[in-house]
Amino acid sequence: MGKVSVKQRIQAVKRYLNGYETMLEIAKDIGVTVQVVSEWVRRYQKNGVETFLKPYIKYK
Repeated sequence: MGKVSVKQRIQAVKRYLNGYETMLEIAKDIGVTVQVVSEWVRRYQKNGVETFLKPYIKYK
């Protein structure tokens, strides 16, 4: 899969946070690594949906 859309990223994070799927299952489903999903979840938990709506900024 090519670039993952903002909508897909948010859906992936919510799928994980709902607790029904593992990061590995989600990563395989959308064609990214577990590390990528983990980073999305971390950013989402720290900054909310806005983290995906702006160009990537390294938050501290």
